[in-house]
Amino acid sequence: MHVIIKPGSEPVPLATERQAAHAAAVFVLDLCGSLQVVGAARTPESDRGQGWYAFTLTMADGRAVVIQMPGLPLDQVRYMDDERETTWDPRLYVNGRALVWRSALAACQPDVEDGGE
Repeated sequence: MHVIIKPGSEPVPLATERQAAHAAAVFVLDLCGSLQVVGAARTPESDRGQGWYAFTLTMADGRAVVIQMPGLPLDQVRYMDDERETTWDPRLYVNGRALVWRSALAACQPDVEDGGE
């Protein structure tokens, strides 16, 4: 029996670093509408493993935000509306918090990063 405690955060079979890097680049573009990202780097030493790849974003205000991106095609990760989003959608991790794409964008805001939603 396989019990899933956090839907959307289980191992990602057939994940690739290339797909994760593409998704991370789109994530940065999505953030640029509300925040200035001055740097983005692949940080493999922070990988969760099992198909999750770490990227550290440097924000204009000096904060570092660590994103764990699943190595899936973008259309399986980037959900921006309620109609397509489900409980089982793959999560991104933002500084350790598992969130769907749209919520992950909001979690990068300075007042939310430390858990003050």
